[in-house]
Amino acid sequence: MPLVKFKICPDCEKHNPPSRLQCQKCEMDLSSVKIVDETSLQNNTNTALPNEPTKQCDCGTTNLSQARKCSSCGEDISDIRPVISQPVNAEKRFFLHSINDNYSFTLEKTVTIIGREAEMKDYLSVKSYVSRQHAKFTIANDDIYVSNMSATNRTFVNNFPIPSNVPTLLKNGDEIGIGGKLVNGNRQSEAAYFTFEAIL
Repeated sequence: MPLVKFKICPDCEKHNPPSRLQCQKCEMDLSSVKIVDETSLQNNTNTALPNEPTKQCDCGTTNLSQARKCSSCGEDISDIRPVISQPVNAEKRFFLHSINDNYSFTLEKTVTIIGREAEMKDYLSVKSYVSRQHAKFTIANDDIYVSNMSATNRTFVNNFPIPSNVPTLLKNGDEIGIGGKLVNGNRQSEAAYFTFEAIL
């Protein structure tokens, strides 16, 4: 029996036919959403042993070395070469400090995706301008980069929108707006705002 294939809307999680360019429920743009099937969603046995080679998908998910599709997004990863992840430099630490509240988050993983249904969901779940998977932080060579993943509300660095899926280097003291920016000197309550801190 053939597998049922579909596109999962990243905003409302509606399962759409593969040919759809807009979500049937919320009309979000699906042109860049990957087509997945039931097997790729159910196959979530994705635990690698320490020092075991893994495949890193563009979505940030670490997969077993023998995986042909990403266990999270269903992307074809058969051409990705398995590597043993190098530990992040323990001497340099990265933090996000909320501007409006006493909330801090440590960026410890090589790739961290934040959003209402990702990392920091305990803080971001009440922020309606924040997408389920909104921004990706990538640590590389003692630097950290942020990429926008949201198609609806953008990610801002120092009040400027950053391009989607293009890593932007962060500097100590940068202000990051997740889903909003300063408008007439005011921050939007439905968005989240952080200062970035790097400590040696």
